[in-house]
Amino acid sequence: MNNQRAGARAERQKTKNSVKRITRDLYLVDYQNEYYLDELLETGVSSIAGLVAFAAKKFNLGTKTLALGDEQGAGCTTFESFTENGDHILARNFDFRRASCFVVWTHPKNGYASMGVVDNNFMLYGQNRLPVGKRNVNRVLLAPYCCVDGINEQGLAIAVLQIKAAATKQTDKSKKDITTTAMIRGVLDTCKDTDEAVAFIKRYNMHDSLYTNYHYQIIDRRGKSVVVEYINNVMHVYQRGSEQYPVTGSVYENDGLKSQYVSNFCITSDTPGFKAIEHGRDRIGAVTKVLREKGEVLSEMDAMTLLSHVRLNYQHDRYPWRVLALWSAVYNVTAGTLKIAAHLDYSKVFTFCIDRPQEILKTEAVENSPYEPVEWQH
Repeated sequence: MNNQRAGARAERQKTKNSVKRITRDLYLVDYQNEYYLDELLETGVSSIAGLVAFAAKKFNLGTKTLALGDEQGAGCTTFESFTENGDHILARNFDFRRASCFVVWTHPKNGYASMGVVDNNFMLYGQNRLPVGKRNVNRVLLAPYCCVDGINEQGLAIAVLQIKAAATKQTDKSKKDITTTAMIRGVLDTCKDTDEAVAFIKRYNMHDSLYTNYHYQIIDRRGKSVVVEYINNVMHVYQRGSEQYPVTGSVYENDGLKSQYVSNFCITSDTPGFKAIEHGRDRIGAVTKVLREKGEVLSEMDAMTLLSHVRLNYQHDRYPWRVLALWSAVYNVTAGTLKIAAHLDYSKVFTFCIDRPQEILKTEAVENSPYEPVEWQH
């Protein structure tokens, strides 16, 4: 009887969320459930297991039903730019083991509406992982806590990238703990600009997910961009032209650009005692070359075309995986939109808006790319 009741409760939870599949590799989720962010932040969470246990309790489900993946990432690229109209954009490649992905809209009662993207390696949902069906549909309940990039209605966008180094584990007893993707959710739900995002992140002990280190690029509608990274458990924040967040001590010091960019190497230039296996400088070299040539002004489709150039696509040398850009995304924080192409299919670049869940506003294609194919380091 207890199992029947739990199943009935789970069924009621599921019906609140709409899941729509538009390609083999891309799902759209209009998320209507309560996901209890305030309680999670008040309690604190220091691990994926702790996040799953919290959600399982709140949703009256077993932890096995909500289990998340535990694989490390492969490589990513982000950069900011401005369009001819002055719109601020954040371009992002998420390169990882082949899997489907979610675009997730959330509508918190006490927070900002947002849309973000989920790697279904982490969700264990859909093509090439667990098939869609009754066995794993409850995993959608965790979607708000699995976004690795996103944008909110206030014009703030954030993306996470891996640094292959020891995971950050901060231990300030005066602060609550937070994990990587829970922090992203907190930023999207509660922060309207980069200053608020940095202040929010500083309030917590960061506990990196999945045994590796991360850094983050965050931009806002006012035209600001910051990069946050952790070196030897110390938070570093970089922003161009700001006394509060100096560029000094970063790779941005002498590059001659105004825009910020991130890949899988440290932005902090002096890192004594910090061991990391870094890559992505060649990709960023290609990005910065284009930014200089174009005066740091790119249309959204220019940015998407550049993402299609610096994407990864290779066979893993240790595992039977194909690693590729699970998605390329261009967030326009001025307009509140997202352009996304899944699984290297740049013939289908979909445009979505925060306030129009699951609606495809436009479908475009990257045509006649000016860039020669390159096999990037990884």
